[in-house]
Amino acid sequence: MSDHHTHHSGCSDWYSTRRAALARAVDQIVPIPDEALTEGPEAAAKIFAGGVTRRQALAGAGGLALATALMPKFGGREIFEAAQAQAAGNPAANILVLIYLDGGNDGLNTLIPWNDPQYHTKRSRIGIADGAGLPLGGPAPDANFHWHPALTGLRDLYDAGKVAVLPSVDYTPTDQSHFNSQIYWRTGIVGQSYERSGWLGRTIDRIGVTNNPLQAVSVGWGLDPVLLSRSKPVATVFDPADFAMYIPGVWDPKEGLSPYRGMVSGARTRARRSAQGAMRNAISVYDRLGGLRAAPRLPEDPTPYSNDYLGKGLRNVARMLGAGLGTRIVTVSHSGFDTHINQTSTHPELLTSLGNSLKAFQDDLTAKGLSDRVMTMVWSEFGRRVEDNDSNGTDHGAGGLMLLVGDHARAGIRTEFPGLSVLDGNDNLRVTTQFRTVYATILEDWLGVPAGAILPRITSTRLPLFV
Repeated sequence: MSDHHTHHSGCSDWYSTRRAALARAVDQIVPIPDEALTEGPEAAAKIFAGGVTRRQALAGAGGLALATALMPKFGGREIFEAAQAQAAGNPAANILVLIYLDGGNDGLNTLIPWNDPQYHTKRSRIGIADGAGLPLGGPAPDANFHWHPALTGLRDLYDAGKVAVLPSVDYTPTDQSHFNSQIYWRTGIVGQSYERSGWLGRTIDRIGVTNNPLQAVSVGWGLDPVLLSRSKPVATVFDPADFAMYIPGVWDPKEGLSPYRGMVSGARTRARRSAQGAMRNAISVYDRLGGLRAAPRLPEDPTPYSNDYLGKGLRNVARMLGAGLGTRIVTVSHSGFDTHINQTSTHPELLTSLGNSLKAFQDDLTAKGLSDRVMTMVWSEFGRRVEDNDSNGTDHGAGGLMLLVGDHARAGIRTEFPGLSVLDGNDNLRVTTQFRTVYATILEDWLGVPAGAILPRITSTRLPLFV
């Protein structure tokens, strides 16, 4: 849980981080039936009406596991209240989900500047043909832009008033290195810095608790560095139904873990305490997610997810959020956006997955009664160059595209698009909005955290991003 290496195929950059010393876990685990995951707290209250014993719950559970205080008898509502209490004591706390488009998404072919005469001139090889794009309609129509034709799912969300669009967002002066840009965007600090914690890791340090690793979850196979915290525990889980501890030669993980449970306290040195903390945290998450390893077949999704890494990841996010375990921040990655060559064949597939997965995720949240609390932020480390290249692709550029998706996103184009006639000194799209300004707005207006406590030297500028 403490190691993560992100390597971007196609370039020589990589970003690696290490995190040890996660906090002490709780002592008792209570499973939540699968119905509670899909139908929410009200269903759980009915399921547990009159109270049930822990033994009865263990016998019939098909859902996630929840850490509670030692209780010989408990009710469904108390289960969810205990979980929500772990989320800084606020049962209606907002949730932030991040989708990272790994490699540098081409924002100019995602949100097409339809009426800019330079678009087809500078993109003679990969430009979207006239009449092929999807208009921006709904409550915030904008004839200056079209969506890529593969983004039907995102178009539907925009037309429903659930998408805030932020073109030309980056930092200045720009740096087209994956390595540097990933560090800056993930730490929230631009330029040389010894800060290793992520901007959302520091946020969890402020709003989180010491005994709930699932309060911030990296849905993947390694910890997203944006969640690296200084003191509060976080977790890495891709599929909660498949989270397991494997010990060579041990067929029964339950028995195999028994000796390790007695080794997670009493260390006298800092290094040993760090190792014990990491072990304690891993065992805690293993216990909490135990019910899903034998979960029954889940009900059909309101809208089918894409059958790929992103679709499966967001489906897992919705299910974990539906468990009511006090999760406040979640991250997911969608890779393949470093489109130096053959962009016309690869980019549409990537955007189809993104648009359809976002639509399925939002519909799933609505069905679970969670859409009022969840905001999804889509980001990438930079945009692509305005002019396409000889390989039918685009090289590293500037001024990327961000999206905010949710019931409370302020629909429409929310940052300035500078046009393609006047570019920056490197012939890239001019940056009109600093990404740290977007972060500051999200921190204060969505998560309720003073931006200055998370982002050093942040200015007072904020954006109208939420309703």
